[in-house]
Amino acid sequence: MIIVDSHHKVLSAWSEYRCTLKKSPRLLTLDHHTDTSLPFRNYIKNIYGAVYADADKLRNDWLARLDFQKKDSVDEALEKLSNDEHIITAIHTDIVSSAFIIAHNARNTDLETYRQHKVACCTVEGNINSKRVDSDQVIETAFLKTCFDSFNRILSAASEEPLFREPYILDIDLDYFNTFNSILPKDSRAIKSLAKGAGLITIATEPEYVKTCALDFGLSSEALLPSLLEILSVAEV
Repeated sequence: MIIVDSHHKVLSAWSEYRCTLKKSPRLLTLDHHTDTSLPFRNYIKNIYGAVYADADKLRNDWLARLDFQKKDSVDEALEKLSNDEHIITAIHTDIVSSAFIIAHNARNTDLETYRQHKVACCTVEGNINSKRVDSDQVIETAFLKTCFDSFNRILSAASEEPLFREPYILDIDLDYFNTFNSILPKDSRAIKSLAKGAGLITIATEPEYVKTCALDFGLSSEALLPSLLEILSVAEV
């Protein structure tokens, strides 16, 4: 289990895990945001301006230099990455084969999106009246299984193995938890099964995003992390 403060820093642990496998693993991530921005977007914008004609070429050159088997190469990329750019980076450099994202700030995706980007998303749906109920249920077994079923339908249509038939990384951003109740599931069987089956677990504490995304006053990464670690402790047995 690896814990970082800023989400993109998990790329180091993902790369090390990738080196132990013959083929890239899948990624299952729980997050408030999808974290699927283009690699090096913010760095290029800050150095070269918002409109830079050679941005794609520069991005592709940097991705081509990223070799997950070489720590210096990964570290060099991390210096230019922001905390929402690591997933697409990992897919384009064979650190992970595909990403399955459950997020508040997402929309449900389809087969064509998966085929094009190797990313599938499942939203934490809700509206002003029901959002709090949904936010309380983000790691309840019933909700997670609904998302897994959605992902497996896409995988079946793409003629790929079901979600957990291949090695996977379980990745959690603490800003996924927006209420105190969200970290206290009544039925934790699914999240514990995820932890037990994962080849690697990574957690991003993202303290500032936890505060800005919180629906409960006083919610913090310091309050959430011990409870999450207790839930996931089955992975260490």
